[in-house]
Parts: sequence; structure tokens; C-alpha cells
Amino acid sequence: MKKSIRSLLFMVIMALISIVSIIPLYFIISMATHTSNDIYRGDVFIFGSHFISNIKTIIKGNFMLYYKNSFITSLASGILCVMVSALAGYGLHIYNFKAKRFMISFILATMMIPSQIGLIGYTIEMKNLGLMNTLIPLVLTWGASAYGVFFMIQYMKTSVPLELIESARIDGCGELRAFFSIAIPLIRAAVGTLFMLVFLWCWNNFLLPSTILNNSKKFTIPIGIQTLATAYTQDWGARGAALTISIVPLLIIFVCGSKYFIKGLASGAIKG
Repeated sequence: MKKSIRSLLFMVIMALISIVSIIPLYFIISMATHTSNDIYRGDVFIFGSHFISNIKTIIKGNFMLYYKNSFITSLASGILCVMVSALAGYGLHIYNFKAKRFMISFILATMMIPSQIGLIGYTIEMKNLGLMNTLIPLVLTWGASAYGVFFMIQYMKTSVPLELIESARIDGCGELRAFFSIAIPLIRAAVGTLFMLVFLWCWNNFLLPSTILNNSKKFTIPIGIQTLATAYTQDWGARGAALTISIVPLLIIFVCGSKYFIKGLASGAIKG
């Protein structure tokens, strides 16, 4: 009896949390179907009939170009972060050398420093390299992810046994082959989880693009949505449509990779 009550209470609490989480998404989608006048009147509780017109508005505002820029940047950032983090985590897990503890401690220390502190220095560096107003700086910053390396180290501690790599070496397997043929299949959940996290963070990143980019042809979605408000005199319907479309890739990625995402986060927490 007590178990049933606890289960019922747990389900009620989870249902309430889910409803509270879904409400903002519902209102964003509803905004996409209304005009600004409807939204100002508060007519957003039911769906309207202006979704197509709002879509046309954001297409005229070069939103699809912002969409493409965000997709390219997020995809490249995810791939770069996963590859660098996996290689670094593999090296710090498999090999023993004098500076190993120092490097792991250094990685942990950098995780405690807010990324905003290094923004000015990074911007100056990109300016000196002639990379301002390009998408390259938005990708390069994910090539040195302390969180990604630490996450991979923690996951590999029990997922990639040292004995297995040593056996592969004895059989004549090279280091790169051991990494790609043995380690990568064992850490697929971690790879998928890290890729989805970086894709999400890069997709929603506003501060770095707003600092690096001044050319409207290179804008990403967060900056593009902001320009819709000024170009169309606070067209909240268009902004709602832009937000709705921008959520679609994130939902698709999470639905397709939710199994790896949950497994990777749970395993990483246990291993930590």
C-alpha cells in the first residue's frame, strides 16, 4: 500500500514538472501562429492561423541563412570537440607519464574558470589571425573543451580496460587502430552524449557570436532572431516562428540519440 502511494505521488510530481516544462514550449509554438497584435492582446492560449505568413516573414529576413550557419557551426563544433576530447581522454587514461596528474589537475582547474573571462583574449587572438566575421572562431573554441576531456577520462576508466589495449598491442595493433577499433566502440555512449551536448551549447550560443560576428551573412540563429525584432518592428509572431523552427533539430537529435544521451550521462555520473 505504501509502495503504491509513493509511486502515485512520484508520478504526480513528475507529471507536474513535465507540464511546467512544456508550457513555455507551447506558448512559443502558439506565438508562431499569431500576429503581434494578437500576442499583445494575450490571444496565445489557442493556436492561430498566421503560421505561414510568419514563416514567409522570417524567410524574407534571411533566417534560413542563419539556420544554415548555425547548423554548420554546431555540427563542426560537435565533431571537433568529440575527436579532440576522445583522443586527449584516451591518452591521459592509457599512458603513464610524469606530468599526467598535473595535466588532469590543470584540466579540472580550467573547468572552474568561467568562459566569459577569456572572451576578450580570445577575440583579440582571432582578430590578429584575421578570423573575425567568420564561423571558424565559433568552432575552434570547442577544440579545447576541458569538460569534454574530463568527461571522456571519467568514462574510459571502466569502459576501456588497460589490459584490453595491452593485448591489442601484443597482437601487433597500432595505437591509432587500437583507438578507433577498440576504444571508440566501447565509448559510443560517451561520444554520442558529448556530441549532443556540444551541438546544443553551440546552437544556443549567443555571447561569442555576438562578439565575433558583425557581418549579417555570418549570423547564427540567436543573433538572427534578435535582428528580426528590430527589422520587423517587434514582430513577435515572426520571432515565435523562428524559435519554433530552431527547436526542431534539437528535438530530432535528442529523440534519435536519447538512449545514448541518458546512458552516457548516467554512466559518467557513476564513474565520477
